[in-house]
Amino acid sequence: MVNLRRSAPRDLRGLARRVAREPRRTVEAWRRAREVASDNGLNASKVFVEQTLLERFHSINRYSYYMYRLFEPGLSWEEKKRYLVDDYYAEDRGEWNVRLWSLLAPDKYRGLYDNKLAFNRFFGSLGLPLAEVHGVYDPVFGFTIDGQNLRSASDLARWLRTSGVEGFVFKPLEGAEGHKVLVFAGRTDGDPGKAVALDGEVYDAGRLVAHAKEDAALKAGNPGADTRSYLIEGRIQQHPRLTEIVGPTLCCVRVQTIVTLEGEPKIIAAVFKLQANPVGVDHLIHNAVGAWVDPDTGALGRGRTRGDLDYVSELPGTGTPFVGLRLPFWPEVKDLALRAAAAFPWVRCVGWDIAISEGGPVLVEGNERWAISLVQMPAPHGLMTGEFKELYEALRGGEDSP
Repeated sequence: MVNLRRSAPRDLRGLARRVAREPRRTVEAWRRAREVASDNGLNASKVFVEQTLLERFHSINRYSYYMYRLFEPGLSWEEKKRYLVDDYYAEDRGEWNVRLWSLLAPDKYRGLYDNKLAFNRFFGSLGLPLAEVHGVYDPVFGFTIDGQNLRSASDLARWLRTSGVEGFVFKPLEGAEGHKVLVFAGRTDGDPGKAVALDGEVYDAGRLVAHAKEDAALKAGNPGADTRSYLIEGRIQQHPRLTEIVGPTLCCVRVQTIVTLEGEPKIIAAVFKLQANPVGVDHLIHNAVGAWVDPDTGALGRGRTRGDLDYVSELPGTGTPFVGLRLPFWPEVKDLALRAAAAFPWVRCVGWDIAISEGGPVLVEGNERWAISLVQMPAPHGLMTGEFKELYEALRGGEDSP
């Protein structure tokens, strides 16, 4: 346990007053400290005091403290301070996250990453490998890639019958967190107008239109997004070695890059998302596992889920071990992430989702509003160190304006 007397200011009277003013939060914090201490063989009072001090003097909230397992006795006080706060799922609902994202990725550039068609066309024009776009469904200006209308159920029905496309993805053009994404493996026997999703559900054109109209989850997950438009793109066939482990859902590696003060793209973290359920999306809020990736070898380390503080080395529900698995095409994956980061260096920090097909890596998305906890939960250290820290401090101080 860290020496709290050396780490905290001498006068804690302000802290005592704050605790007295917030009895509900204090009771909840104490309950959580006792629970975690009991599960991990720790002293509840020490956990409670340390969490309170980190929140009071270093703004590391309770959610981040426990999510990153900062109660581990082997972590020094300085190591705990290096973890970036994630308040997206906490009471503050992302205020700190938004400030960090806006600092590293100015709002004026967000459209390039938020609009999946713009993203595909820009990065695809530079020769980077991306999924094939078949069209955009939109009730006002939807179109197929060959110029036909894609604005109604009848338009969608025609496309399903005549396109010749078997596997495809139907996802919000400005989606987030995997909400409303449908992945189709093929058609029902004898009826090209009905597509079969990975979970076995059958969709015709009318059901696809109804699915697009149900936008409550999308509005909640990405406030301000245009919820009417859906991108239709080809389904990426995952590398067979990965399919053996996780099944049919395409699982991406999240490669976190920065553009340094010297203008060089660098990889600062990588996490592979493992989704054993046939839901078509690999986001952790859909019960996937995030496993740390060794940056040199591409080997998977232990993983974490959003629903549990414990590390996992097997896929929940299947018992399939994944620690030690080496991702195929790892050097090519890193090269693709660095090329993507260099393509638009005014956005200084991006979380790239890269799929690995039998033919090599494929760029799926770039997240300028990246999941802070995703890349730190399974990580051996926090991100606020090295060149990331230098970049953050320079931008925050106005020394380097992107």
